Amino acid sequence: MFGLLNRAVSVAVNVAVVPVAVVADVVTLGGSLTDQSKPYTAQRVGKAFDQAMKMADEVGKD
Repeated sequence: MFGLLNRAVSVAVNVAVVPVAVVADVVTLGGSLTDQSKPYTAQRVGKAFDQAMKMADEVGKD
């Protein structure tokens, strides 16, 4: 139960921080000024997607 709630909060936080990642991409030219392999937005959306998939798997177990 708490694992599912934890995953839901994690997804919500990752989605809420996406606008900050977009601003960081604009300021750093897509992360190229900071030697990022992927833009910050892509990293944050990927984390949110991974957490959502883990949450879906956890819901499917019940």
